[in-house]
Amino acid sequence: MALLEAAVEAVELDAFAKEIPDLVFHGTTAYSMFKAEATKIPVSNQSNAGGTQRASFRVPFRVQAGAAITQGTGNADSMLRGSGSQWASFALAPVYLFNVCEISWLAQASTDSKQKGLFAVKAQEMKNSLDSAMQGIEGLINADGTGMIDQIPATATIVLNGGSPAAQTASIAGINVAVAFTDQQVVKFYSTGGVQRTAAVTQATISYSDGPSNTLFFSTVLPSDVVVTDYIVVAGASYGSGNSILGIKAWDVNSNTGTIGGLNRNAYPGRLSTPTINLNGAAITPGIAQRAEVLLTRALGPDAESLKSGIWYGPLEQAFAQSNLMYNVQIVNAQEVKGEKTLDMSKRYFSDTFGGRKYHKSATATASRMDLLLMENWYIGELSPLELYDFGGGNVVAPVPDVNTTNGTYLTSHMFAYNTCFNLANAAPRAGLYIQNAAVPTI
Repeated sequence: MALLEAAVEAVELDAFAKEIPDLVFHGTTAYSMFKAEATKIPVSNQSNAGGTQRASFRVPFRVQAGAAITQGTGNADSMLRGSGSQWASFALAPVYLFNVCEISWLAQASTDSKQKGLFAVKAQEMKNSLDSAMQGIEGLINADGTGMIDQIPATATIVLNGGSPAAQTASIAGINVAVAFTDQQVVKFYSTGGVQRTAAVTQATISYSDGPSNTLFFSTVLPSDVVVTDYIVVAGASYGSGNSILGIKAWDVNSNTGTIGGLNRNAYPGRLSTPTINLNGAAITPGIAQRAEVLLTRALGPDAESLKSGIWYGPLEQAFAQSNLMYNVQIVNAQEVKGEKTLDMSKRYFSDTFGGRKYHKSATATASRMDLLLMENWYIGELSPLELYDFGGGNVVAPVPDVNTTNGTYLTSHMFAYNTCFNLANAAPRAGLYIQNAAVPTI
């Protein structure tokens, strides 16, 4: 729905505030991490040249060793036939993502000078929409490549149609990571069997994403057959393996079944499976970092150069759990403390490392999970970076046709959009590790 004048009345002439608080969540840690630390490569569009579908980019890797040893006598006996290494490659295509903002003429005219408003809404929305686009991408980077952003927990509370007010027509309380979604995002729902929920309506619009309570509020009703354990899927995607951005949970999987990047995991047992530590509800301990080193060494060998690299990527909840571990071993020389006030033992910020490796904190990561990522193995294949969409001739703002009429008229509004086209690839799923089902401390 277009941004109408009613939405900007709070910042028109009679508003007095010099600083305007922003009550919307901001967080793009996963997307910015991959943009900064993964290898960025330009890629083409997936095509059907020659009558067959051609992947836009391939990521090769050595999957099997060869030239194995045998024993003999050396007395004119056979050395037997030899063998050699085997290589394979992931085949991927970029995924198109769009973020559209529409503003009415009156909303722009009411705020286009300092005499009318505190800021020009069009210019401000250019920035706000970019932030929103990046956060929307965040949810997909943390996901499993199916188009699902989150699964409704069995303990969640669903209100299919709560009536009034419009912003709370429906709600889902107890989501895993509510801030993986953005305000006014359109989503679809699928059963665990992969069937879309379409009773009464086929999709719903999130009005507000509330992080502290992990609740999604909707301005529309939900499909009447939505139940707990259903998948919440980004609009435009059909739920299924490889149907969206191949995020962290698509690559970091401890399994020899399923597919990834066009390859069957069972064809290369162990080589496309990521080592994992399943804590089964137990809290993390300092020794977890050394357990991870043991598993990485088993997977890659003690001479692997990549053992020296790698960063932890995880949620704020596990950063908090790590802090609690550190407080238990602090030593204070009370003789050095002056004054009569109790010493503040608590630090304001979390540690930047865990087990000697950088810990990259994210508010959109799953609360019970930590991933050890070897970033030299990760790639962003970009057909187009995140930028303003060009409607033609360098024009990034376009009029909006009135689709409800047949006389070719236009609405009194304009639209602009951010777009990007990319995908993520991990050239070595075996070279990494993730901790799952860690206890989540009470916040």
